[in-house]
Amino acid sequence: MNVFEFASTILLKGGLEDKLISSDLINWEFRIKQEPLRVERPVRNDKLQFSKEQIKFPGKGALRDLKQRGKALHFFANHELLAIEMMAQALLLFPGWEESQQKLVVRTLTEEQKHFKLYHDRMNEYGVEFGDYPLNSFFWSFMDKIENDQQFFSVISLTFEQANLDFAKHYMQVFKDLEDFKAFEILNEVYEDEVRHVARGRTELLKSIDDPNQLWQHYCQNLPGVLTPARAKGISFDRDGRRKAGLDDSYISSLEGYNNSFKITQRKQWKS
Repeated sequence: MNVFEFASTILLKGGLEDKLISSDLINWEFRIKQEPLRVERPVRNDKLQFSKEQIKFPGKGALRDLKQRGKALHFFANHELLAIEMMAQALLLFPGWEESQQKLVVRTLTEEQKHFKLYHDRMNEYGVEFGDYPLNSFFWSFMDKIENDQQFFSVISLTFEQANLDFAKHYMQVFKDLEDFKAFEILNEVYEDEVRHVARGRTELLKSIDDPNQLWQHYCQNLPGVLTPARAKGISFDRDGRRKAGLDDSYISSLEGYNNSFKITQRKQWKS
């Protein structure tokens, strides 16, 4: 199996086992010329289908109930599955990437698979199966707007994964307060990986600019469609995690001060 067959399995086969296929199966010596392939939406079996139904994320107080904790992790697991599929799409969309860049994306994809499994197993312990709640396609909706690798890393690494620094850090504390230390450890592991993912995206964007001080401007210019830097922030703002990812104080301050009408970035905390 070459890297394109690996990515095709994730996108064009519908079972959960297909989405979680091991990257160890990739034979990096087996290379063929590949034309760019854009998939309208990932193939998914019935229980994994995207839904237009919108449901609310459980409030902090509701998380005292185990079923509601499972619902929260269901949200997180869905985000991980979308990330897996978006990275697979990038591998098919940009076949001209150097092998080192392909391996970087595969490594990140593999870590997203790990995150999904961690959330999945814990939600099962709460009595929740993946697919018990509607699955939104919000993140995927930006894939048809991505035309180059700079846009891809701006959207995935420096927007959605950067926001997850804030969300993971916040919910680590929430689950710790609930004395759910297993969920706390899962979120801590996800958080540490996300720091590395943001760092990888930063490195990829810096390859295309001469002056590192222009990273903020370059990032903003590469956000497609209606996406804005507001989506790169969560409930609270984790400055330390961003520093660990190699972002400088100027970039961090520009993001922290960025403001628009996206409501989540206006919240100081979830209602209890």
